[in-house]
Amino acid sequence: MKKIFIPVMMFCATVSTFAQTNVDKYRVETNKFKDNWFISVGGGAQVYFGDADAKQSFGKRIAPAVDLSVGKWFTPAIGARLTYIGLQAKGATAFATGHHSTGDRLSNGYYSQKWDMMHLHGDLMLNLSDLFCGYKEDRVYSFIPYVGVGWMRAWDNKVDEIAGTVGLINRFRLSSVLDLNVEARGTLVKDGFDSELGGRGKEGLAAVTVGLTYKFKQRGWKHVSTVPPVSMTQEEIDEMQRKMRDLNDENARLQNELTAERNKPQPTPVVEKSVSLVPTITVFPIGKSKLSKVDRVNLGYMAKAMKETKKTYTLCGYADKATGSSKLNERLSKARAQAVYDVLTKEYNVDPSQLTIDYKGGVDNMFYNDAKLSRVVIVENER
Repeated sequence: MKKIFIPVMMFCATVSTFAQTNVDKYRVETNKFKDNWFISVGGGAQVYFGDADAKQSFGKRIAPAVDLSVGKWFTPAIGARLTYIGLQAKGATAFATGHHSTGDRLSNGYYSQKWDMMHLHGDLMLNLSDLFCGYKEDRVYSFIPYVGVGWMRAWDNKVDEIAGTVGLINRFRLSSVLDLNVEARGTLVKDGFDSELGGRGKEGLAAVTVGLTYKFKQRGWKHVSTVPPVSMTQEEIDEMQRKMRDLNDENARLQNELTAERNKPQPTPVVEKSVSLVPTITVFPIGKSKLSKVDRVNLGYMAKAMKETKKTYTLCGYADKATGSSKLNERLSKARAQAVYDVLTKEYNVDPSQLTIDYKGGVDNMFYNDAKLSRVVIVENER
């Protein structure tokens, strides 16, 4: 069985494709719906632009603004939020008894205005920094424009209007859980929201606020690892096919020998049968510790012999020193030995007391100066 096992393992190692794993900065794994939620609070100032507001000085039209938002990022670049905005708006009117008139007459004959208001709107956000530069969890600054639509209300006279908003969030990362936001926005609303009659048809509200955002778990995104395709020349393909034919021929010859050997009459044993396994080798793909179905079949034959001998064996894992760090190779060589141990004990019921796990980490080429033959587990009798 050993004669067939080694060529099969060499075949698996020969036809394996090897490539370094890269991280694609533009692709991330999809998170669950409960992940990447946030809440923001902020405060600042806003200015209303109505029909007669130019009659009032700009400084006296500045009113306090308060923001409260709840939202979610669906990808690093696309998010949505629901935002509440208040508190006041100020302006000027030609009517002394208008809904929002304070009664204070200006030197130009107009009257000052002040009224309580709110704006509730939903926004679609686009993080252009992550979109064009790739996702980076510790990026200090992000450029996030947004558009939204919502409902504005003047509380004094209960005027309700639909309003559209465009804005820009300048996001500064303070920590993994907290961001500082400097936000500028403009809102367009129908004429009459300030109760001024005979207007020009559209009015607006401009605001600048500063606030903080708290990010709930899960806060970040995991990058998608990609394996670039490996190209082969026609000469390399022909050589690979030649080796495959040679291995198939050799395997068929050995299989015929094994069949003939099995068909020979077996003498009646007169003493207790003693079976000893010579060292055997299981080859793994680069960076992997998972056994193929072919490997498991061969380990099944090995397990049968082990249970007959009742001897103890060492399962020693190795990794290719030229690939990966020493810490990674140590962990990988141990995982390979553990994988063989698990198949022998759990799938084929070999007594665990017969097996000892050992691992050597990354080593130089052990056989034929071929790095592929250093990514192995060797099974041999303990001395």
